[in-house]
Formats: sequence, structure tokens, C-alpha cells
Amino acid sequence: MSRLAGDAGAIYRVCVRSILDEGWIRALELKPIASHRHYAGPPRTILMLQLADQAALISLLHQLHDMGLTLLSVELSSPERALDDNYTNTHKGF
Repeated sequence: MSRLAGDAGAIYRVCVRSILDEGWIRALELKPIASHRHYAGPPRTILMLQLADQAALISLLHQLHDMGLTLLSVELSSPERALDDNYTNTHKGF
């Protein structure tokens, strides 16, 4: 699949079963568009990330696995959804 000139990559919504604080996010060298931590029910963190390509996504998934984190969901998103707190807070993926 070809990329358009100036395309900054895709936005992904990644949900893990754990509470990731800012230290974890820095350790993963991530710059999330948004991050939400859910304490009610099973603890989970949802990260909205803009990644350059699918290779960057696979690299992130390997890092999460190596850290022993349980991946709950990965979803291709849109810029509008990335900033929509109502969607992020209510869409649980499971």
C-alpha cells in the first residue's frame, strides 16, 4: 500500500490490561495523542497513538509483550475519535 506525500501515519487505539503511568509511557518512548486509565472493573489503559506504519505498530506490540502486558485490543482509529473522550471512555473493545 502506498503512502501519500506528507502522510504522518495512522492512528491506533491500543488497550492493555494494566494501569500504565507516565513512567511506563516514557519507557516505551511513546508520545500518545491521549491516554486514559480505567480503574473501574479490570484495570486497563487506552493509548491513542499516531504511528508511522504497521512496522511501528508491530514493534510496539513486541515491546508490550516483552514487558509482560496483556493486550486487550488494537483498533485503527481516526483523528476525530482520538480526541473524542466520550468514545474513548465508553468503547471498551470487550
